[in-house]
Amino acid sequence: MSFHVLMYHELRERGTISEDAPSIVKVATNCDVALPKVLFAYVDDFEKQMDMLQNSEWNVISMQEVRDFYEKGQTLPENAVLITFDDAFQSVLQYAYPILKKRQLPATLFVVRDWLSESAEPFDPAKSVVMSVSEVNQMRDVFTFANHTSDLHNQDATGEKSTFQTATTAELLADLKKCAEFVDMPDIFAYPFGAYTKRDLARLEQAEIKFSFTTKPGRNTRETSPLELHRQVVALGMDADSLKQILLKDGKNT
Repeated sequence: MSFHVLMYHELRERGTISEDAPSIVKVATNCDVALPKVLFAYVDDFEKQMDMLQNSEWNVISMQEVRDFYEKGQTLPENAVLITFDDAFQSVLQYAYPILKKRQLPATLFVVRDWLSESAEPFDPAKSVVMSVSEVNQMRDVFTFANHTSDLHNQDATGEKSTFQTATTAELLADLKKCAEFVDMPDIFAYPFGAYTKRDLARLEQAEIKFSFTTKPGRNTRETSPLELHRQVVALGMDADSLKQILLKDGKNT
């Protein structure tokens, strides 16, 4: 028995993505992160992907079902798929939320708490702007919110590690605790930039994180380490059939 996890970040209409450079991310705190094109998905592709998941042999599951699979030994439906988004961009509310709600498909949003602003900005379909607190809260009937740090989603001075990795253990514990006060599932985490080491695994255990999601593709089984769960990046230009073929190539879940 196993499941797949899909990872999205930003949704865009065609013609709104720069061909020349990554999209600078605007957040409520200081941040020098830029989103590469590969981490976008076109709105029409996303809608067709959701139709494919809903109308074919795949079964979309919730994060609670994943937790129960590992903690309680409960079964999952065949061909189970978990949908996740990282960072809480406004496009998730503008595009993904209504598409998922219409189809009654649950999803999980990994939130960087201090990136959320106190007041919403006007939506600009060509900019990568993180939501306000009130915007995120509008989606609670579809999304489960999980931990993506409070303010440790940045590159260090060398550009080789994330600040999640370079923070002291005391700083990390305090940061995760702050995010935990906002999200629904504080002990479920996604690695900033997908980067981690064995040291980071040990520190997450110290922080009482039970499940962590990587950016490594592949199916998850009961034997998969709960702190190294696999996720499939849904890359820009990937249509519904291409996604289906990736899932099938990776092996149906039984």
